[in-house]
Amino acid sequence: MTAPMEGITVLDLTRNLAGPYATMVLGDLGARIIKVERPGTGDDTRHWTPPTWGEHSALFLANNRNKESLTADIDTEAGVRVLLELAKHVDVVVESNRSGALDRRGLGFEALKAVNPRIVYCSISGFGSRGPDRDRPGYDTIVQAASGVMSINGDPAGIPSRVGPSIVDQGTGMWAALGVLAALRSRDADGTAQLVETSLLETGVAWMGYQASNYFASGVVPRPHGSKHGQMAPYEGFLTKSGHFFLAALNDSLFRRLCVALQLPELLDDPDYTTNADRVAHRDALHDVLQGVLLTREAQEWEDLLRAAGLPCSQVRTVDEVVADPHVQALGLVRDWPKDDVPDFRLVDHPISYNGVRSFRQDPPPDLGEHSARILTDLGLDAEGHPLTDGTRP
Repeated sequence: MTAPMEGITVLDLTRNLAGPYATMVLGDLGARIIKVERPGTGDDTRHWTPPTWGEHSALFLANNRNKESLTADIDTEAGVRVLLELAKHVDVVVESNRSGALDRRGLGFEALKAVNPRIVYCSISGFGSRGPDRDRPGYDTIVQAASGVMSINGDPAGIPSRVGPSIVDQGTGMWAALGVLAALRSRDADGTAQLVETSLLETGVAWMGYQASNYFASGVVPRPHGSKHGQMAPYEGFLTKSGHFFLAALNDSLFRRLCVALQLPELLDDPDYTTNADRVAHRDALHDVLQGVLLTREAQEWEDLLRAAGLPCSQVRTVDEVVADPHVQALGLVRDWPKDDVPDFRLVDHPISYNGVRSFRQDPPPDLGEHSARILTDLGLDAEGHPLTDGTRP
């Protein structure tokens, strides 16, 4: 199968997580990704340790496969000249600087459109390109707080908590990649340059979409429920003899099946639990009844029993258990990746398969400036002795 993005070249002016995640997705789809990094230091995440893997930041390795690294200093005239020349030859530019930062350097959308009238320019910022907060720096957890995500996460009696995975950063990267794909289709249709803009805040607020709808409908401000769901019960976590366990009986049929499986026939005719609305209204009492039963067996026993009864449930697994899980392995989600200086190098692969293929490329995350000379030579620029190559040679 031909890679969906084969023949597309992306100039990657991003760093940290949201932008690199977006360009990694495009690289997985077969695009050539030219990652521009600061000479000497590179992407900030190269230094986000511990842990290290070999001599590298594990976080950097996780989000920068299928890329080539070019060092260039965008704060110098020489660096800007090289990037303007590169912009003539690429299809897409993705950047994640503060709003207006590249415009001031002559590398904004209008400047690059002038040298490449068919360019797709994707800009990722913390808080968007308009409004009073457009200049605010944004990081995942800051925006989890600013967007309301943190206000509904955590223990009701505790302090608001961040969601563990960087859902705002990675979600923004997903939206950016989707926007690039849509913009390429528009460009191919009408031949004109396209500007795609997204931000961490827009992603965070989008993740709050149905929470906002609930507020608009009821006037009630959503609050944290721990592992519970504000609109369904039982849909929550419990303790067992051996660990944490989550089950979901979110409609009347599943609830009746749960009552049978747990040998609680008295709940079937209890008017407090007839409908989901009833169960939500009496969720605490229901939780206590179910918790008493679930404490009598180990989590694996309950998972086997309830799954056999057709009930959605799972033990709360840790990362080591997940990557070793036979089903995860059968899906091919964890994949060996080539990297000579990191023994047993593995990554979580692209989460979509296309006719059975996940990532269409399998290039290791690059060393800093590893491809500088080759990139410049490929594009007809003079790489020999170029100050931006950091001494790198093909």
